[in-house]
Amino acid sequence: MKEDREKDDLKTEHMMDLWDILSRGGVLKKAEVAEKFNTHTRTVSRYFVDIRRHLEKKNMETGLRQQLIYDRDKKVYRIENLENSMISPGELLGVGKILIASRAFHKKELESLLSRLLQTAVCQTGQEDVRKYMNHELFDYRDPKHEEPDMEELWKITGAINNHHILRFLYKGIGAAKETPREVKPEGMVFSEYYFYVIASPVEAEDSGEENTRIYRVDRMKHIEDTGEGFDVAYSKRLREGAFKNSIQFMYRGDMQQVQFIYTGPSLEAVLDRLPTARAEVNQGGGYLITDMIQGDGILMWLLSQGSKVEVLRPESLRRKWIEEAEKIVEMGKKK
Repeated sequence: MKEDREKDDLKTEHMMDLWDILSRGGVLKKAEVAEKFNTHTRTVSRYFVDIRRHLEKKNMETGLRQQLIYDRDKKVYRIENLENSMISPGELLGVGKILIASRAFHKKELESLLSRLLQTAVCQTGQEDVRKYMNHELFDYRDPKHEEPDMEELWKITGAINNHHILRFLYKGIGAAKETPREVKPEGMVFSEYYFYVIASPVEAEDSGEENTRIYRVDRMKHIEDTGEGFDVAYSKRLREGAFKNSIQFMYRGDMQQVQFIYTGPSLEAVLDRLPTARAEVNQGGGYLITDMIQGDGILMWLLSQGSKVEVLRPESLRRKWIEEAEKIVEMGKKK
């Protein structure tokens, strides 16, 4: 009886070892497995039969359609179609590069995050190459100056948004001397230009009859508390985070306005990637006439970055600011 239990335990241990390798995209040779487990190749064959049966049962339950096959060319066993349920090395390399370029995380946290993604989301056979490529870029990575986001805090904020709960926190805005307490009704959360932001309405604004949605940088929010106190949101007024990102630049809030400018630079695609809802028409005087509906004057920062490749046409208030900033730059150059 005891010997039977020991045999069953040993078989279970062997099966788990084999499954761990195969489920991660690894391959197995019958002779090598037999040598590793100090057992006969016939026993290993029975292990593979059991794995096939397990996959058949799993396929019926999940529809993944995975199967254990014997690759006669390489003389190895592997699970086929595993890539359908896992990220490919190329996909993770792309995700990794985006994470690195976002500069949202400090290097230590970024390395840990990418390492865990490699171990759990990519087939074993592609892990080392992806790790090597990403490490080349991480070597020269420098920590951003802002505090890195706390993922648990982001999850807490998301829960408050979904459940329509009031958030309470301390906040220190840019240039502020100290932190001040805030209570807000969170509407959504977005990531833009290195930072996570919460879009929310202050509770005191509702008490005073004002409509005043504001933007808070998450790394400046301290001691965040989901109060559990609910608030009502009309379905028609719920924030659509994707649409919000399309209509705002550099997270500067303000009135919605129609912006028009002429672009004469080399890459229209770059403009339309920056302004995904913009309309471009060929301009008779050369270049393109770009028209878009944009919130606030954050777009001015991007327009100025284009130098002489753009001419702002409207609104008149934005055109004046664009000309004034350009004149200041010229005057600064003249002084030197």
